[in-house]
Amino acid sequence: MRRWLFVLVLLCLSGCGIRPTDPITGLEAPSGPVENTSPALYWVSEGKVVAVTRPQGSLSGFDVVALLAQGPTNAEQTRGLTTEVPFDAAPSTVDRVANGLDVSISTDVSLLSKAAVQQIVCTLLGIQNVGTVNLRGGGHSLEFLKCA
Repeated sequence: MRRWLFVLVLLCLSGCGIRPTDPITGLEAPSGPVENTSPALYWVSEGKVVAVTRPQGSLSGFDVVALLAQGPTNAEQTRGLTTEVPFDAAPSTVDRVANGLDVSISTDVSLLSKAAVQQIVCTLLGIQNVGTVNLRGGGHSLEFLKCA
């Protein structure tokens, strides 16, 4: 009886129709977190860019540049936080590229203050730490930016 059971199991396993193949190579598997689960928006305080943590999931699905352009909440404003990202910077698009992120905004990037550029770059790289940001808009671009 056991012999027949063994033969039956062997027939079932060998009859599945899948033939062995060579391994299929592809891209290297991703490592590390894809998105920060405790996101921060970067605001300006006394001329310096500072991170302010937001609740988990609060930036999911939002245009981060639009949030920066709208400015800090009333509570954050009472703490002296402001934004230098102009209101017309939104909407924006963010695309993942080999060296990091390509970000297109709706205003001329050559007119942005240093603080505004850092607000955008630091916020995006805080959410997805992927290398650098290429910021484009108004026919100009700022390449390979990092959060300083």
